[in-house]
Amino acid sequence: MANTNAPLPFFSSCDVADALQVLRKSENLPDMESAGYVPDIHLWSPQFKAGNTRVFGPAYTVEMVPITNTSAPKLSEHFADTIPEGSVICISQPENMVNAVWGGLMTARAQFRGALGVVVDGRIRDLNEQREAGFPVFAKATSIMGAGDHTRASRINVPITMQPNKDHPAVTIHAGDYVVADADGVVVIPKDLLAKVEAQCKKATAIDDQCMAALKTGEGIAATFKKYRG
Repeated sequence: MANTNAPLPFFSSCDVADALQVLRKSENLPDMESAGYVPDIHLWSPQFKAGNTRVFGPAYTVEMVPITNTSAPKLSEHFADTIPEGSVICISQPENMVNAVWGGLMTARAQFRGALGVVVDGRIRDLNEQREAGFPVFAKATSIMGAGDHTRASRINVPITMQPNKDHPAVTIHAGDYVVADADGVVVIPKDLLAKVEAQCKKATAIDDQCMAALKTGEGIAATFKKYRG
């Protein structure tokens, strides 16, 4: 199992989303309307939406297509055999598919390859195997059906667009973008914004620490926000 006492990497998904919202306005970034948030994807392993699990690392993107799509490119190797060490695997599954595209065998290979975790815009299975391995797995839902008769990996390290929520714009993940995922959700940092996001997170979390300390002494929300947030 993962060491729950180890320092958490980077800032929380909430901190990062807040930072991206600030930067969207200050840097005039209209394509960051989503603030990098990938909606409706949750932590399933090692626990369901609980605990201190957090992953932070560059994206290794995998585009899935329906098995019936014979015109889409085909990989020369299985995508799990080319996972880079230290990466976060990001998989886009076609909409309305009932099968899983990630299971216990994929986790075993990913762990051996040194992956940090997996984010699936779709379904996963073999939950007990995932949890016994202590591997961070984020997904929309589960399934009992395997991928073989339904979907296949078509391309890796290409931009993938995660399925949009009706109230939230779609998010495109490029290979090498940074992914932060924890019990609160998943957020993607464009690689050229990483330094600015980190700086904004440091600034904002320092202010929030002051707010928290004041609130714990009995100060009111309005007064505390006025004092520290301005």
